Amino acid sequence: MSAPGTRVAGRYRLESIIATGGMGVVWQAWDERLDRAVALKQLRTLPGVPEVEAEEAKERAMREARITARLHHAHAVPVFDAVEHDGQPCLVMQLVPSTPLSTVLRDGGPLPVERAARMGSEVASALAAAHRLGIVHRDVKPGNILITADGAAHISDFGISHAMGDATLTRTGMIHGTPAYLAPEVARGEDASFPADVFSLGSTLFAALEGSPPFGAEANSLALLHKVAAAHVPEPTRAGTLTPLLRDMLSPDPEARPTMEAVSLALSRAMTDDQPAAQESLPPTAVLGEPEAVGLGALLGMEDDPAPEPRSDAPAVGDPGAQDADPDAPGTDPGRKRRPPVALVVGLALVAVCLVLAAVLSATFFGDDEEGTTASTSTSAPTSPSTAPSTSEPAAPSATPSTTKPSPTPTPTRAATTKPSPTSSPTTSSAAASPSRAALLSSAITDYYSLLPGDTDRAWSGMTADYQSNHAGGRASYDSFWSKIEGVKVSDVEATPPNRVVATLTYSRSNGRVDIERTSYRLVDEGGRLKIADSEVLSSRRG
Repeated sequence: MSAPGTRVAGRYRLESIIATGGMGVVWQAWDERLDRAVALKQLRTLPGVPEVEAEEAKERAMREARITARLHHAHAVPVFDAVEHDGQPCLVMQLVPSTPLSTVLRDGGPLPVERAARMGSEVASALAAAHRLGIVHRDVKPGNILITADGAAHISDFGISHAMGDATLTRTGMIHGTPAYLAPEVARGEDASFPADVFSLGSTLFAALEGSPPFGAEANSLALLHKVAAAHVPEPTRAGTLTPLLRDMLSPDPEARPTMEAVSLALSRAMTDDQPAAQESLPPTAVLGEPEAVGLGALLGMEDDPAPEPRSDAPAVGDPGAQDADPDAPGTDPGRKRRPPVALVVGLALVAVCLVLAAVLSATFFGDDEEGTTASTSTSAPTSPSTAPSTSEPAAPSATPSTTKPSPTPTPTRAATTKPSPTSSPTTSSAAASPSRAALLSSAITDYYSLLPGDTDRAWSGMTADYQSNHAGGRASYDSFWSKIEGVKVSDVEATPPNRVVATLTYSRSNGRVDIERTSYRLVDEGGRLKIADSEVLSSRRG
């Protein structure tokens, strides 16, 4: 039996026990070679297992660890190493300060729909990446989902997963995983496949929303296994707009279930779509329908990047910075229940404001003709203010009538000519803003990688604190990774405002290996610059 202070593989010093379970013990350990904290899981075979089967299980665990080490994803706990200690396999993983979802549900009860959608989306994106590598997790459940302090979810314990095509990984009839979250076909003795992971994630979402898994939590494992095999899934009552997706994920027919990629996309959309239901009690917000995604970003502690899209149904608002305030005005209008009247009222209100301003400006003409000319012409042509006060002769006659009785006549005329300006101005500014935002997003990624691998100090500041700790694994791990890279090239950069970028990275490693990865990024505005807040490897291959 290992104890604190024990060195595993001559490198990992055990410090304290994090958790224990049927599969083994998880330690917090210190990697003395790379000077970083890690999680070390000592696996053990069940008592009474024949020696031949025990040896097979150890070999299988080592193979699976090597397979899992290929997976690199922001929401999957990575495996760093696989070693043996006292004849038992040990998996060395990233240490993620977190709380298991099972504990979160036990202590806090069911999750709100939007929080469950976020958790499910993040886990599904990691599992989709695993599926692309041919890896089936086989044991998706709340106990294997870690929730960090910022609410992010990470799927762990791929130790019982297996690669498709490796027929030696499982014995016929051997069932891995927790019965309460198993897919019916696995409970009946069939091999687990990608749809089985989809079902297990569906069961996990069901438990997160309803308070218990779809087949209950009966202590008698055999009886529970029988229920799962029968596949009688109850209808969810608290899932809201996630109900149709849950039905599909929990279909008894594996072929009828969506792919994990489709689940990830659906849950990502649900994080936006579920917000109106959460805010229907607020009439001003409910008016806008889709725009309520803005409130969701704040609710989840995520970047409020969906804001520009929801506000697009009020084109009369020219200043993007005013988007958070202006919708409140139409929201209080008596006609708020129907969109077209709201838009009409908003337009009329803005026209009225323009007329009032014109009247005020015309009054100003009587006191100071030069200020009045500048203010009036600046709304119609930006070059006018400079020509009006100049020595140009036509400017003087123009200003002279403005100070006499005829001035009321040109004032309405100017108000009429400036009336279309608010309509055309936002169109022009929004058209110009989109490419500029895309260029900024692209530059943020190319500039970040232009610093690497040489200047990790400056590159480090290009990531959010959450990304630094939960994806990069801390500064020591970050420096260690880049110390093994000779060069990195960025190509095929595609930016999608407000916050998404996809790029191809070509890593040239010190050992001569070349890896090519297509990666998706989410960026946020922080401290006056765009920083990397999340990323996902979409594909990976050797160069």
